[in-house]
Amino acid sequence: MIRVIQWCTGVAGQHVARAVIAHPDMELVGCLVTSDAKAGRDVGDICGVAATGVTATTDKEAIYAMEADCVMYMALEEFGIDKPVDEICRLLASGKNVVSTAATALIYPKALGGDYLERIEAACHEGGVTFHATGIQPGWAGDILPLTLSAVTGRVDFLLIQEVMDYATYPSPVSLFDLMGFGTPQDDIAPLDLEVSQAGAFGAPLLMIADALGATIDKVVFQSEVVLAQRDYEIAAGRIAKGTTGGKHYSFTACIDGEPRIKIEHVTRAGSPVPDDWATGQGWYVTLTGAPNWKLSAEIGRDGQDNNDAACLGASMHAVHAIAPVVEAAPGVKTLLDLPLVVGRGILGKGVAATPGF
Repeated sequence: MIRVIQWCTGVAGQHVARAVIAHPDMELVGCLVTSDAKAGRDVGDICGVAATGVTATTDKEAIYAMEADCVMYMALEEFGIDKPVDEICRLLASGKNVVSTAATALIYPKALGGDYLERIEAACHEGGVTFHATGIQPGWAGDILPLTLSAVTGRVDFLLIQEVMDYATYPSPVSLFDLMGFGTPQDDIAPLDLEVSQAGAFGAPLLMIADALGATIDKVVFQSEVVLAQRDYEIAAGRIAKGTTGGKHYSFTACIDGEPRIKIEHVTRAGSPVPDDWATGQGWYVTLTGAPNWKLSAEIGRDGQDNNDAACLGASMHAVHAIAPVVEAAPGVKTLLDLPLVVGRGILGKGVAATPGF
């Protein structure tokens, strides 16, 4: 039985906690929350399932001291990397494996530059455990899917990875307004040259793909186009005011040997109409131009399911299914390139997750 601690219980964190509670080979033994409203409550009550006997706490020191095999680190940490790395290193040094969906650049820590990779590696070896970061984009659509295509391709001239999503039903003001900038005044950004380490969460999959394919990135080019809301309206996360950002189309393009070769593009909106020439759909699309040409479509929110909760569930299940291989792995940082293929063992017909829908 794998003993698991849940670190934070937002939308995705609750998906993970429910899956761990339902999993026949796992036991939830602890849970960190960040609000007084959740502290002292049974985790089952927080997640809408039967009581577990596990009481949520805001005491990080108690979590660091707790015995467990793995911590699911799911703090909403995209505003800076130092705090999550500090917390992750403490967990690792205490002898607990960590699977993280927070600070998504950590899916490939090398891309961050500085000493982050070395610090996490040192903590892994101090505790004799493993660190792995994952997600759905980045963490699956922007790295696993294109790398899978590369195995059946003889030449890649250009690789386009797109996320196309309407966030109108996503009930997270912090994510939409503070992190993504919806509902705030923004301007277009002309093409801007960056180092990989300056590309944040998107530098990680770009560098991972380049490294896996034996290429060197010269630079990353960022650009962004916004659409302003034409009226005041409400979405699940709150109010979008007229004249503020209702849609964003931005991209990070890796140039290799002087040519644009890998482009990650987000075509996103928050309930606002967008230009006709913007990509449409709901989900992730990988278009490979080369020999041969390929196009993969991974559409989400089908058959009446909510696309945003389905995406959160997908990211959560990718993390849950990584627990066993991470616990079994040798100590150190293990990226998607290092672990065996993460699969949903035991989910046929029974599973550990509910149908998505807020």
